Amino acid sequence: MESPEAQSDLPHFMILIYEREVPRSARAALPTVLEAHMRLPRQIAETGGRIIAGNALPPVSEAVSVRDNVSVEGSLVGGAHTVAGYFIVEASDLDHAVWISRMIPVADGWVEVRPVLTH
Repeated sequence: MESPEAQSDLPHFMILIYEREVPRSARAALPTVLEAHMRLPRQIAETGGRIIAGNALPPVSEAVSVRDNVSVEGSLVGGAHTVAGYFIVEASDLDHAVWISRMIPVADGWVEVRPVLTH
């Protein structure tokens, strides 16, 4: 939980990162992508936004999906790309969050921005 002084009234947005291939570890990521991710907090702060949370995710082969109380290995979502990671960011509005999302490096994919529903 954030401390009161770290809390803000700015809305939160989830930025999902989709990639064709997900590295098994940070060491396996492209060095240019990894370096760009290291610069993100400062770059986003310069726009007036802030990263609340963010993580890389392992390949979909390590996922377990549950539908109708039945678990299956892998993802139920098909396609050549998979969710490789995410950020939760504070931004003034959706346009600001989209602007922030353009800073996120991807090797062979895209990002998706969604408002986080809080009420």
